[in-house]
Amino acid sequence: MHKNAQLIIGGEHFFSPNLLFKKSKGYIDSLVRKFKDDYEVNFTFGGYYSLIAIIDEIKPKFDAHSIVLLPSYLCPSILKPFISKGIQYKFYKIDENLFVDVDYLISIIDEKVKAVYFIDYFGASQRERLQPVLEVLSLKKITLIQDVVQCLQIRKEQLFGDYIFNSFRKLLPFEGSILLSKRKMNIDFRGSSNKYIEYKRIGQFLRYFHIKYNLGSSKHFLSFFRKAEDCYYKNDILRMPKFNFRQLNKYDIEFIANKQKYYFSQLFNAFSDKVPGLLHKNNFVPLGFVIKIDGRDSVRGYLFKQNIFSPIHWILPVEIDVKVFSKSINLSSLILTLPLIGLTEQKFKFLFENINKYLNK
Repeated sequence: MHKNAQLIIGGEHFFSPNLLFKKSKGYIDSLVRKFKDDYEVNFTFGGYYSLIAIIDEIKPKFDAHSIVLLPSYLCPSILKPFISKGIQYKFYKIDENLFVDVDYLISIIDEKVKAVYFIDYFGASQRERLQPVLEVLSLKKITLIQDVVQCLQIRKEQLFGDYIFNSFRKLLPFEGSILLSKRKMNIDFRGSSNKYIEYKRIGQFLRYFHIKYNLGSSKHFLSFFRKAEDCYYKNDILRMPKFNFRQLNKYDIEFIANKQKYYFSQLFNAFSDKVPGLLHKNNFVPLGFVIKIDGRDSVRGYLFKQNIFSPIHWILPVEIDVKVFSKSINLSSLILTLPLIGLTEQKFKFLFENINKYLNK
């Protein structure tokens, strides 16, 4: 019997086949209604494809010397579209609490800067803190790209980008991205996602039956997830499939969001001293419970043995200069995300007991 099979926490998303027969709760429809009066609304196959569409849209204003400013704390995959499209980039500082170094950012804005890319880390916005630099960028007519990939709920009052995009697959079992823009976009949709979807769905079903009925080996579903990931990154912009629209519409996002905020608050009460400063607020839906901890890899290994799969957001790209961006580099060596998605009271108790045991031993 697989140890703690009923208490596997985290890892790749899977979904119960029962979802196929549930009625729509209108999640995607509600997003369209919420934003259609203020933004043009498009849907792509994922955040990566939304970013390609944005780059295609802004590239005509770039010349050989133009650059986009990117945060020094970011997922390496964010660089892929800029590299593939031949866009030069330069980094600005993010500190050990996930805050933008506003003074540094303002200091490196010059005539070469055509766009600045911001990330709402783990679902938390920095709009108020960024207001001085947003005013500078607005006066200089510099394009703002807002990455809300880690946001389960997209709130109008936290948005400031000329282009804003999320990624449903980071939070739910189905691929897709809502892309909001302040002006009409001419998106050249082409290509197919069939092979990716085939591998991903097989992996999801195998993982479901492995966890639910202890059937098969983890090697089987993991091999399909790896095959799917190998098929994901393409230069063509893919649409979000109609099937995904229908399935994503079936999720009760308010219920999921409230559960994640509840479990986050329980962990925060016990371990707030280990949480980056940006996340010391209660007006966002957390992607996970984020801690900074010495010996991070040992903690992660211990949790892995308990079937608690805690990702690292992120191991930074090699392009990040160790001396200039030392705070981001240090954060990357300490940070760990405890899963909150799909928790039950039983799973939460198991998670809490294990992390508490390790941190207090």
